[in-house]
Amino acid sequence: MDRLLRFSSLVRKGLRFRRVFDDAKRKASPQNFDWYPYDCFANLFYMQHLLQRAKLTLDEVGGGSPMLDVGAADGALSFFLESLGYQVHACDHAGTNINRMKGLKTLAASLGSRIEIHDTDLDGRFELHGQYGLAVFLGTLYHLKNPFYVLETLAAHSRFCFLSTRVARQSPDASVRFENIPMAYLLDPRECNADATNYWIFSPPGLVRLAERTGWRVRASANSGATASDPATEQGDERMFLLLESETHSGYRRD
Repeated sequence: MDRLLRFSSLVRKGLRFRRVFDDAKRKASPQNFDWYPYDCFANLFYMQHLLQRAKLTLDEVGGGSPMLDVGAADGALSFFLESLGYQVHACDHAGTNINRMKGLKTLAASLGSRIEIHDTDLDGRFELHGQYGLAVFLGTLYHLKNPFYVLETLAAHSRFCFLSTRVARQSPDASVRFENIPMAYLLDPRECNADATNYWIFSPPGLVRLAERTGWRVRASANSGATASDPATEQGDERMFLLLESETHSGYRRD
């Protein structure tokens, strides 16, 4: 890990806030639901990396407007961004959220948070009514039936976006390589983690093509995980992170 990333202000503040967040969860237990099991704060290393590559700051991408956390899970990044002084709207969908959004709402009350919480079905014909400086859209895209519509809608309402999703460079049996082709692989319902909500796994150039076709410009990118990645296996899991700037948002300014 780059020492500049590890000791950046954003990462240090995030790791300190993780203790506050974890303590709030402990105090809220026992509950009759399961907490989201993954460490959302690890995303801060990649967010900081993308900001450095794009020569931007979090304040610059926030632009003084509210931030939107899409697929907020239990709200780790929503509450962290609020702790930095930003106005935050958090959306997830109770129908697919691990605890039907009870975790998010429980922690909002425990932390005395003022974030706006929205139950939003991204696979429905959802609408966004506000304008945002930044959308945080991490680890959700491959769970969507229609990623094109969601990214297009976000581009119309958000100036910047942090996006991450699983990507792949070869087929599950390694017989077909597609790392240089802009394409997507459609999963069988039980093919990846036995999770029927996993749908589209893009190749790296496929994800970039999707972003560009939905009204975004890629400002920076980074990858983590497997180098010989595939759409389905645990050992073949690769993630791609993008910092995107909208070309259709009303506040877009071409450099």
